[in-house]
Amino acid sequence: MRRAGTGLLLSVMIMAGAPTAPAVAQGIPSPHDTIFVTASIPYGGQYGTGQAYVYLADSLTGLSNPVIAVEGFDLDNSWDWDELYGHLNTEVLLETLRAEGFDIVILDFTDATDYVQLNSFVLVELIEQVQSMIFPSRTVAVAGASMGGLCARYALAYMETNGIEHRVRNYISFDAPHGGANIPLGIQYWLDFFSGLSDAAAELLAMLDRPAARQMLVYHYTDPPGATGEPDPLRASMLADFAAAGEFPQHPRKVAIANGSGSMLDQGFAAGGQIIEYEYADILTTIRGNVWAVPDGVEQTIFDGYIRIIILPTSMTVSVSGTRPYDSAPGGWRESMADMDATEAPYGDIVALFGHHCFIPTVSALALDTEDLFYNVAGDPDILSRTPFDMVYYPLANQDHASVTAENAQWFIDEVRIGVTDGRLPPSCDVVLHQNYPNPFNPATTISFDLPRAARVRLCVYNVKGELVSTLIDGRMERGRGEIVWNATDGRGRRVASGVYFYRLTAGDIVRTKKMVLLK
Repeated sequence: MRRAGTGLLLSVMIMAGAPTAPAVAQGIPSPHDTIFVTASIPYGGQYGTGQAYVYLADSLTGLSNPVIAVEGFDLDNSWDWDELYGHLNTEVLLETLRAEGFDIVILDFTDATDYVQLNSFVLVELIEQVQSMIFPSRTVAVAGASMGGLCARYALAYMETNGIEHRVRNYISFDAPHGGANIPLGIQYWLDFFSGLSDAAAELLAMLDRPAARQMLVYHYTDPPGATGEPDPLRASMLADFAAAGEFPQHPRKVAIANGSGSMLDQGFAAGGQIIEYEYADILTTIRGNVWAVPDGVEQTIFDGYIRIIILPTSMTVSVSGTRPYDSAPGGWRESMADMDATEAPYGDIVALFGHHCFIPTVSALALDTEDLFYNVAGDPDILSRTPFDMVYYPLANQDHASVTAENAQWFIDEVRIGVTDGRLPPSCDVVLHQNYPNPFNPATTISFDLPRAARVRLCVYNVKGELVSTLIDGRMERGRGEIVWNATDGRGRRVASGVYFYRLTAGDIVRTKKMVLLK
């Protein structure tokens, strides 16, 4: 046990979809460009948004062979381009790809805790934009870590089912929870019980209630506690949407990388074993908050809590049966218990009896058709018959969830290389019209474009009837980036009605058109 920090907030990373944000190292490059993305497809009446950070291959001036990397579950939406690049570049992964001629496009969701489907549609929009920037013979690789792997899976499957073109050759899933993610149910009830005593515990509990967490967790706490482990109803709704889209894309090569052991290694403790010990007593105060891993089928207590401060006692005991041993199963792990141990509690010491638990089971990351969490992956000579993936990779021992190692970095690079096509024209020979930002918008939006050479440029806005609303630019412009703000007025300065509008860029003999939505 060690003490650190200022309260329970340090356990904030127990639900993170990627490892703890690294210290930003000197020398991390700034992106060459940032693409602001607003989904054209709504989910639940909302349009998701995000930013895509573009890192061009060495010596290139425009996108040529893009690799789109999709962000995972960012608990407090704190990761920016430098943290994302720094983590993904572990083992010099990104720099190796860029040296080989690949461009890196990192998608950072505005809210990475929102519905998986909502953020998936942001990726759909980004794929379409990226395809418009590269030569038609070029293809794209899409990779997603943790929740990002689910977003990539649904986005591509949705595009295929709905006749939306994608030129994605490789879909790489990196320790993604295809069969669900796991936070010990006992720890969830620990947060629920102590949320009235600790603002930080209440904050963490609220994060467990964010849509993406509710969709991904195989067991989610309930109020009042249930007699078994059950997912939140949002999970069934998400899985139904996945099924309606065909479950997995069919056109790209599908690859799964797991951080969990393929050799049936557990997390160092047995199903039902105690994982947190927290007990304190003095004359006026008694506090108890003990946690056990979920059992393997049998009935057992997973949380025992008691608070008495002066004269008002509160208690809660949670027992479950019929659960599967998710906490101890082989899989990419999270240090939830170690984080709790490192926290300076208001009373006494929180002791982690074991440091980490299974977060993404190996069988979940590989989407294996089995109910056995301890399935002998390495011992199955025909493992690909049990998964929709065309290739799977896994280590012998369990690793930190979404961690990049020398071994899996090489697997990743080898897969990105597969199926690369060469275009005869450099991407800088094309005119690029970017999606306006924000979109939908009110009261104003920014329209930007890139010119490969000087040209006479005309940028106009039209309504859905094809009638000219306003001419924003009409004149000669030099090579490079052009940008202008439209304040939703017509050519006479009058405010226009809400609705769908189109903006058309003419540069020489090249014409580009995109859609935007004005809200009121």
